[in-house]
Amino acid sequence: FRNYSTLVAAQVAVAGFSFASVWLVTKQIGTSGFGGVIAVIAASQVAQIFVNWTGISLARYGVEEFVETGRITESFWARTAIFLPNTLIFLLFAWLWLPLLAYLLELPAEAMWLVAAHSVVSSVWLHIQYGMQAAKLPRLQGTMQAIERALIFAAVGGLISAGRLDSLSAVMAYIAAPAVMAVAGLIAIRNLFSWRIRISSAAVRRLLVFSVPLIPYSLIGYFSTNYLDAIFIMQYLNASELGVYSIAYQMNGILIQFPLLAGSLLLPLFVTLQTAGKGERVTAYLQDILPLLTLLGALAAVSAAFVMQYFIPLVFAGDAHGAVLIFWILISSAAFAIPTLIGFAPYTNAMSATYIASILAAVSSVVNLAANYFLIPRYGLIGCAWATVLAYGASVVVVILILRFKFSLRHRWTIPAFIPALTASIYASATGDLITATLLAIAAAFVIVLIWRKAVGDGIRQLKEFRSVAFGSQESEGNK
Repeated sequence: FRNYSTLVAAQVAVAGFSFASVWLVTKQIGTSGFGGVIAVIAASQVAQIFVNWTGISLARYGVEEFVETGRITESFWARTAIFLPNTLIFLLFAWLWLPLLAYLLELPAEAMWLVAAHSVVSSVWLHIQYGMQAAKLPRLQGTMQAIERALIFAAVGGLISAGRLDSLSAVMAYIAAPAVMAVAGLIAIRNLFSWRIRISSAAVRRLLVFSVPLIPYSLIGYFSTNYLDAIFIMQYLNASELGVYSIAYQMNGILIQFPLLAGSLLLPLFVTLQTAGKGERVTAYLQDILPLLTLLGALAAVSAAFVMQYFIPLVFAGDAHGAVLIFWILISSAAFAIPTLIGFAPYTNAMSATYIASILAAVSSVVNLAANYFLIPRYGLIGCAWATVLAYGASVVVVILILRFKFSLRHRWTIPAFIPALTASIYASATGDLITATLLAIAAAFVIVLIWRKAVGDGIRQLKEFRSVAFGSQESEGNK
């Protein structure tokens, strides 16, 4: 909890600086200009698919090495030996993929080198962060992420003061900050691995065996993200609409960050509990506690949407007001993401069942691709938002079924826990009456607790026990 509270504080800072940066950019160059920034970052994310597919393996096996030796030398250099040649080969073929991305996202020729630069810098910074996760340094990681966002905000502010802010210079700010943090992060963890390069063929092979099933996930997974949405929006709508959608999506991304942070702590915890022969604690968490956390997260998402309906019009001007309704729809995708991020994903990675991630990516991508194709031409940004919700919903239903038959895990009342957020999104989308949507979500939550009151009580008791046994046993490591 000490680690998570620190991460939450850091995430609040990340969210604050991220929001402030978006506000500055949209205020100075409008939603159309901000859409241009997002288009470059979207292209960069496509490029990163081909180099970041082994990242989670460093966190997975680095934890085991750190527990045994107090260092991450073997895992760090093994992943580096895969990552660097992969990146170099990918850059050598940039002449193939850059023109295609430029066409799909309507990028100017001068933005092409920014796409490559952002991709490489972000990938290196992410590699360092996986090393921090392996060494159980979540506080350091969270703090440095907050500093990164503060640097972006400062850079954008400096460009505005100099009268030189445009879409391309804003992207440069998003490149410079992670570059600085990658260097600082490497210095921060320099004592956790030997600078004498030691590449173990066994370690490389272990990381590859773990990661190869994630290749389809990395490739297909792009089609379930907002970066695919950006391509559809640019094809059917315009850059201004992309800016509006990106504002709402970033707000939703801030919501998702909180369970994502918890999931980053649960992976090493699950690995440690499995190694210590306490796998039943993990099972109890997934079956009894996770539905309760999902319901609480869904209500938190509705609360955030209620606040943002006043906050967004107050802060943003003009076309950006349309982000309110889009955000109300997207909160259902945040609710659907909760059990995966703080339960199913860390569990399957701890069990080395990485092929499940590829299955989920395939399902989510097909649904998102089809829904965008059919909904955006007819309903615009509202259709795009619902495509995202449908993709997340399909993914979580499939993973529940897989875990039920593969690992005999029962979902209990996880699916009903989504109802409050889904009710609010549907009603808001259909009527635009956001106050009534909030009241309906609260009423739905009350009914769910009433129907599953025994399971709710069991979840609360299990949560107390899980905290005292599982988290309590990690106190000494949490202080590191």
